[in-house]
Amino acid sequence: MSGEFWWQLALALGYGFFGAIIPVVNGEALIVAALATGFIGPVEVGLGLGLGQGIGKMVLFQLVRQGRRIPLFTPRAERTEPAAGTWRARWKRIVDWGIRLVEHPQWGPLGIFLSGSLSIPPNYLTTLLVAGTRINFVVFGVFMTLGFTARYVVLALLAAGLLDRFF
Repeated sequence: MSGEFWWQLALALGYGFFGAIIPVVNGEALIVAALATGFIGPVEVGLGLGLGQGIGKMVLFQLVRQGRRIPLFTPRAERTEPAAGTWRARWKRIVDWGIRLVEHPQWGPLGIFLSGSLSIPPNYLTTLLVAGTRINFVVFGVFMTLGFTARYVVLALLAAGLLDRFF
């Protein structure tokens, strides 16, 4: 592997990392731009974006999970939760069901992988929700990164084939 491969991978990795933290940065746009200009190959851009997104989501996961320990964010006084109305009770049941599903030993990793690969459920919200559960950080990191990597490599290879065919 040449030096060109490594800096292309690093560029895509950095773009993917910032895309994970700042959800406005779109990885699919980098794939199209990189393949249209021939600046980065499809495998390099897919691997870099997938790894970058995975690392960024792991950082976001740790920030949410460890955020309670930061003195600036600790509550001054214990707050009492308001009485649950009809909609609040329904929402609480849905959230509790989602947490049980994520913490399940077989379904949790599958849900995290699907969140990374298909964005079902949306991966930004999944990261924020999962960080508040008892799920293992390594399980989250591995399955989210694998999901993103599979997603971006497949998209880049598909886009490369389509661009080669039409242009």
